[in-house]
Amino acid sequence: MRMRGFTLLEIVVYVAILSIITIITVSSFLSMYQSFLKIRVERQMTSNGEFVLERMARSIRASSNVDGATSVFGISPGTLKVGTNKFYLSGGTLKLDDGSTIQDLSSDASVTSLKFYDSASGSTGSHLIKIELTLQTGSGKFLESKNFFASAVIRGAY
Repeated sequence: MRMRGFTLLEIVVYVAILSIITIITVSSFLSMYQSFLKIRVERQMTSNGEFVLERMARSIRASSNVDGATSVFGISPGTLKVGTNKFYLSGGTLKLDDGSTIQDLSSDASVTSLKFYDSASGSTGSHLIKIELTLQTGSGKFLESKNFFASAVIRGAY
């Protein structure tokens, strides 16, 4: 009489194969999830950097003058006062003081460096403001840092 069923050796082989397939599947899912988190952090930082630079460039272009006495150029943290708008760093957050309210421009990311440069042309009287900004966002092994650069000419200066 022949007995039906599995031998102990067959069960051990099946469990080993199933374990290997499970480990490969779980590690693939974890790897995909980590990639998703890293991409999300990078996208958030890029979005914040582009928004901040665009806001500062728009304000610079709309201004007619640079307040050289209030502005701090060439070092971090820099300060820029153009027209009625003042951009400065406070506790890792970029702030905009427009004379009536103070806005946080970089609430989703920490600003680790902010430098302004004023390239004034003596012959035309124009001012080119260069901006160097370093943002940091994320935490743990997803901590990312990225440099952003922009420049704008003050409209009233040319």
